[in-house]
Amino acid sequence: MFENVSNHLSKRGSRKYDDPKGWHNQFYTLVTSKIDEEVFSPLFTSGGGRTGAPNASVRQLVALSILKEGFGCSDEALFEKCEFDLLTRKALGLFQLGDKVVSLDTWYLFRRRICEYDELHGVNLMELCFSQVTGEQARQFNISGKSVRMDSKLVGSNIAHYSRYELIHNTFCREMRSEGMLSRLNPSLRKRVETFLGEDAQKTVYRSSGAQIGERVTLLGQVIYEVLVRIKAGEGSLLWRVFHEQYTVDRGKATAREKGQIAASSLQNHNDPEAHYRQKGDQKIKGYTTNITETIDGETGKPGLIVDVQVKPATAPDNGFVQDAVKAGEEVTGDAVETLIADGAYQGPDNRNFAEDHGIELITSGLQGAPSRFELIPDGDSLTVVDNLTGETLPALRTKDKWRIAHPDPGAKSKYRYFTPEQVESSRLRRELRDIPPEKTRMRNNVEASIFQYCFHLRNNKTRYRGLLKQKLFSYARCMWINSRRLEIFLITASQRAIVDVLSVMKRSLNGYTLKITSGFSNRLFIFMDFFGLKKSPRRGQILIFSTF
Repeated sequence: MFENVSNHLSKRGSRKYDDPKGWHNQFYTLVTSKIDEEVFSPLFTSGGGRTGAPNASVRQLVALSILKEGFGCSDEALFEKCEFDLLTRKALGLFQLGDKVVSLDTWYLFRRRICEYDELHGVNLMELCFSQVTGEQARQFNISGKSVRMDSKLVGSNIAHYSRYELIHNTFCREMRSEGMLSRLNPSLRKRVETFLGEDAQKTVYRSSGAQIGERVTLLGQVIYEVLVRIKAGEGSLLWRVFHEQYTVDRGKATAREKGQIAASSLQNHNDPEAHYRQKGDQKIKGYTTNITETIDGETGKPGLIVDVQVKPATAPDNGFVQDAVKAGEEVTGDAVETLIADGAYQGPDNRNFAEDHGIELITSGLQGAPSRFELIPDGDSLTVVDNLTGETLPALRTKDKWRIAHPDPGAKSKYRYFTPEQVESSRLRRELRDIPPEKTRMRNNVEASIFQYCFHLRNNKTRYRGLLKQKLFSYARCMWINSRRLEIFLITASQRAIVDVLSVMKRSLNGYTLKITSGFSNRLFIFMDFFGLKKSPRRGQILIFSTF
């Protein structure tokens, strides 16, 4: 009875349900049907505790993750859509009302296994799926990967902001409340530990002064040190990590480190040990940085496809993404990258050498840091220094491995101003970047649209997830959704352009035909006028006007 859903819909509903340009049909064609289930076969290989064949469609499990990040909805809302929304069901490949959706537990188990496999083997199967699906899309639409652009985005983890005392205290309490931990302590130490276990760190911070909190931090550090010695905790312990990041030990006495001595890669919250701290301008983030690389195919009007996504802790520098991103993009599209466009944060000696070795034109919007007052122009064994402040040109003298000029500021502490080879090279790079045509540097700006779409559903610039692996799953799913939407829009606009082109051809043909008819009519009219002797008639002008109209 329910084999064909559209038969039970109204005429308008049936037309929308079966529309090949509808997002649900396009998603199934461009994404769901292209997912290669063999990519995930290692999760179900028999032996080693594996369960053999899956009890649900792997395509459906992966498509569920993509739809969740596409809609930006909760898990409950997602499965409600899958049960009762006909368009969502068709996007998953559930064409009949009797087709069952996988259970929520099965989906959770699938995602957990992907994370476990990554931890054991260092291979993220969702990343392989992303590359496989995107590669097929690029080949289907003949999208070139010869030109790419990239940008990064700092994204917060789904963790609360802790003060220093709250961070140490909450991590300590979590470890001490694990099964059998207190029984390993002697009675005296156990009593001191229980004093902290019964405390609410947030309330303590609220009602205490800075000096009092400092004393509590020192006291807690001494207790943690004695606990670590007693239980012989190793580097794998989270408590061991937070203690050595926050304290130093001298002759058995724990002392809190100065704030400036604590690394940005230190623990930010015990619920997400992999999140790092980073301040970029006015933005302060405890989480991760995501780097997105997409194709540029502006001449043909084809959409830019995201061909690589990398997620690392927030302290990762932008120039550390370049080489892996280029290699991944080439594997996805099958084209060697010829042009790479990015901002100044992606500059670096290693990346410049990499680009030169692979024949890549590296175009950046500038270099990090403020421009120097001096422009350094080498000429063989000599160096000319131009003071951009005064416009004066100064010859430089060579001293071993440096160059020097008389310091232009009379009140300077040093008599000379020295320049290193690195500064000379930096000045040369700035001149090269200054000479790049503006239309090339402006091509980087469009990648910010991808960053905006990537973060569209984030609240307060935070994802819903904790942990590096879950952030990766979110990123791959979200970017697959972005790619599918771009291709859907491209197909719609391409069909619209085709209709416009056909109408233009018809219009030109009709215009030509009309002109031909008018011209023939004019010729016949002149013959008529000649025959009846109307050449010199007063009505001749009116007849000519009529004939040209």
